[in-house]
Amino acid sequence: MGAIKHQQFMADSDRLSSRYGGVPVIYVESEEDRHVFGDCWFRDRLSKVEFKPALSVAAASGCNGVISAVSEELQAGNAAWGIVDRDTVMSHNNWALVHETNDSAYEAKKPFGDNIKTLCRWEMESYLVDAEALEYHSACLARKLPRPLIEVYQELCDHCQALVPHAAINAIFHLHHQRGVGDGYTNQFASRTDVDSEIQTTLISRCSVAVASAEYAQHIAHVDAFDTPEAAPEERVKGLLRRVHGKAVLERFRFANKMQNIELDGLLAKRIEEKGQVPLEIENFVTQVAATC
Repeated sequence: MGAIKHQQFMADSDRLSSRYGGVPVIYVESEEDRHVFGDCWFRDRLSKVEFKPALSVAAASGCNGVISAVSEELQAGNAAWGIVDRDTVMSHNNWALVHETNDSAYEAKKPFGDNIKTLCRWEMESYLVDAEALEYHSACLARKLPRPLIEVYQELCDHCQALVPHAAINAIFHLHHQRGVGDGYTNQFASRTDVDSEIQTTLISRCSVAVASAEYAQHIAHVDAFDTPEAAPEERVKGLLRRVHGKAVLERFRFANKMQNIELDGLLAKRIEEKGQVPLEIENFVTQVAATC
């Protein structure tokens, strides 16, 4: 299977447009994503691959912009690749993949074609939820010694648990064409129980269908399926980040640790790169694309 994939990448490279100077282009959802990938994680690969926000070519940004940009380039005879968040599969109502807990099975599906990498975690920011990087900047800001990582991962695990109901209700709102709740919605609630109570009391009624409560329970179970309660907090966090919203996890951490006025994404990305812990899932894709140059 690996040889087949490599042959496909090599075949695509033959169509590289001269306007790219032979350098493969990977389209990403936003300028923020381009900064993380191009300026922080893969700046040493920029002679081999280029990252561009979808809006530089397509009429829209975000996941649909990436899909459109790659499609338009391929139709024009130019090789192009893309990276989209996992939430894209929910945007396209591919619920089987939304709920798929096996990474190998998930990645094998390639719902948007061989040239578009669909991240295993919910969004790019989910890969910035790194206990060491977060605690490093939190401790620097507070001028204190960093906490042990096990303690930080336990905090992150608690945040992820509190966001299980948040992920579930947003799935229901999407399903019923309702506007979802924001990433900072749960910040003021200390625990999952508190978040769940708030949602049951004030949000379920927004759905005009009688089965909303039953659907909510079903989606809670789907999100919980990504958790491994018997595992260490670090592994639980990694599992849940495939389904809870990464931006919301960062929002809760910032709120709890009084870091609201700090622009964290670039700082976290650089710290992760400095530690040599760029996510292997993304690095493998970029390396494969760069090899077509």
